[in-house]
Amino acid sequence: MRDNDTIFTNQFDEVIESSGAEVKRNTPLSPNLRAHVERFIQTLKIECLDKFVIVGERHLNYIKREWSRHANRERPHEAREHLQPGIKQPPEAIETIRLKDVVCKSRLGGLVNTYWRRAA
Repeated sequence: MRDNDTIFTNQFDEVIESSGAEVKRNTPLSPNLRAHVERFIQTLKIECLDKFVIVGERHLNYIKREWSRHANRERPHEAREHLQPGIKQPPEAIETIRLKDVVCKSRLGGLVNTYWRRAA
């Protein structure tokens, strides 16, 4: 999805379409139409890509894929009252949690960590 800026020529569209993707254009004069996409890209840059020296396209694709999995499957979302996607309600409150009940999953060499409680 792209806007109608004149920097995007037909050659640009041809390169995208040659990879099998479809180019979708925004409606004219609609700057807020892609706000969620812009926010995702900003978060990806600041929280992930700025912390790596990318050495090739394959490396970039791996980092983007791992971070996207974290963001879309594991990361708590403010719009969902800080719950992860797929979780309907918060877990029951427990006064004390033992260390062995906490599970950590690391991605990207420890840059992204996800913690959760083991099932009872």
